[in-house]
Amino acid sequence: MKAFDHDGLLLAEYQGKLFEKSTELKCSSAVFIRRFLHSDLVKKMDLNDITSLTLDVTEGIDSIQTQFGESEYGRTKYSKSAMFWIGYMYRYLSYTREVTTKFVMRLFPHKQLNDVYYSFHTQDPEWCVENLLKMNNMSEDIFDNNMRLKAVISVLGKY
Repeated sequence: MKAFDHDGLLLAEYQGKLFEKSTELKCSSAVFIRRFLHSDLVKKMDLNDITSLTLDVTEGIDSIQTQFGESEYGRTKYSKSAMFWIGYMYRYLSYTREVTTKFVMRLFPHKQLNDVYYSFHTQDPEWCVENLLKMNNMSEDIFDNNMRLKAVISVLGKY
């Protein structure tokens, strides 16, 4: 696990602000999140290199809009504060567990994060991760890239 340092904080806050700003778009929150997930911007963010990003929220939104075009599809929008928290948590997990945003979003769908927002958003991010893992019957091992290999080795070691 990687320490949540100053760079991680800047990236998490940037992604949170990006998600928050998306509520001003005409599309639903789910459409924005899906577009973000498949954007060139998320690929840059998954590098977790602060020097490769401008950290300008308007530029981030514009880059996604340029890549996919504007959309009026969908109606359900999450609150600004929920979107900030969802974006922040996705980047926190991606940064500290050194996994892609796509992987994190598969583990914890945005609908689930929106559902737990009111009870989780005031808690420490690690508490949130621990409880999200419990809710989904997972352990921290899910973030270990070598988990399957370790499982096979442990089974083979029994023979």
